[in-house]
Amino acid sequence: MFKNRNKLIFILILMLVGLFLPACQRKPSEKIAWIYNLDSALTLADQSNKPLMIDFMAVWCPPCKAMEESTFCNPAVITKSQAFVTVRIDVDQQPDVANKYNGNARKYGGKGIPNLLFLSAQEDTLQHIVGYYSPADLLAVMDSVLAAFSK
Repeated sequence: MFKNRNKLIFILILMLVGLFLPACQRKPSEKIAWIYNLDSALTLADQSNKPLMIDFMAVWCPPCKAMEESTFCNPAVITKSQAFVTVRIDVDQQPDVANKYNGNARKYGGKGIPNLLFLSAQEDTLQHIVGYYSPADLLAVMDSVLAAFSK
């Protein structure tokens, strides 16, 4: 009886821990396929006739972490992201790119982060949003960008 009770308690603890892990930790194979080089991404966007979705972020940014743990791990967002060439720019690692596209944090004189810029392969701005977006809100933006891009 004691062994079965311990096993049951152990299984319950594992189930509870699994509920509180961020989605990315539960399903590591389901992630957005980020590219970290904008020039390569522009070439790929041109070849594949897809718009770009550029995520300007920083590792120290709490709203950026929240986006990573909820929005960018959402299965519907991951699926929709496949219609884009997805680029991730760390504003501290690539400040020249962040400056060029006004993707910097406010402390660096930019619009703020997280900061998502949607571009055509010809670098025409399709949409530019700043701040945390829930999965539903980001999906709505992505849909409107895709509709504008297809025209």
